[in-house]
Amino acid sequence: VGALVDAVPADYWNLFHPNDDPAFPWLPIILGYPIMGVWFWCTDQSMVQPVLAARNLKEGQMGTNFTGWLKILDVPLYILPGIICLALFPQLENPDEAYMTMVTHLFPTGMVGLVLAVLTAALVSTVGSALNALSTVFTMDIYVKKIRPQAKQKEIIRVGQVVTVVGALISVIITIAIDSIKGLNLFNVFQSVLGFIAPPMAAVFLFGVFWKRTTTLAANMALTLGTVFSIGVGILYLWVFPAEQYDAWPHFMLLSFYLFVIIGIGMIVVSLWDKSPQLGILNMEKIEDKPARIVLILWGLLIVTMIGLYIFFNGH
Repeated sequence: VGALVDAVPADYWNLFHPNDDPAFPWLPIILGYPIMGVWFWCTDQSMVQPVLAARNLKEGQMGTNFTGWLKILDVPLYILPGIICLALFPQLENPDEAYMTMVTHLFPTGMVGLVLAVLTAALVSTVGSALNALSTVFTMDIYVKKIRPQAKQKEIIRVGQVVTVVGALISVIITIAIDSIKGLNLFNVFQSVLGFIAPPMAAVFLFGVFWKRTTTLAANMALTLGTVFSIGVGILYLWVFPAEQYDAWPHFMLLSFYLFVIIGIGMIVVSLWDKSPQLGILNMEKIEDKPARIVLILWGLLIVTMIGLYIFFNGH
């Protein structure tokens, strides 16, 4: 461990870098990452469905807490291999090649093929799950409920198949567009794209949970106009006026936070202006008001552990 620490620059062991760091300044990370975190962990279908499938509230809360503990494994699974690669292959110029460089140089030939097969299987599984989710949500929540409530089963299946094909084609187009982005490594490209998708969903979720005055109109406008606005800014940032050529742009995580604030202000204005009666009233009588004691204890331990990790990885 000591040899590894000495083999790389000290700042590689710090999670927070100075605010003038061009790649990962601490302020954009503090402000921008939570927006993406709320969007993924609180609204993404792959995260929400398992919680909603829990037998009761306590099990759902325990499951989310267990997921939080699993996130600690990111350090040995994702961070340490990159640092080890720097120590073993300091001449490597492109960080996007770190994983495959280690695989091809450190694994025997048979294992390389196995790793590639596993990566391919994981990729196909992920894409398949995403397309299935897209098809299900559009078909059942939009087409059947809003467009053709009288649609028969055969028609519903056909629409789902068409949506799956269209979604796959759109994914290919998006992949080609993302591949054309210059000036960012693979990790930052992925994070920047998410940073322009997340603000509308994060705003709707947080305002819906913490502000009872939020109206349906405000949420719908945030999800429609807010999404168009956020993605439009992303297109300007990544392609039309790329940040690598125009220094006026803030860091993409800070820009994500700004978009969240703008959309949030828009929701407040629309909610205060909207005087239409709110017909949907949620019945909370049969839902437990407070988390179980063990849930609170486990969340407290997780928070303390996370804070300890941040302190430990910022003392170098």
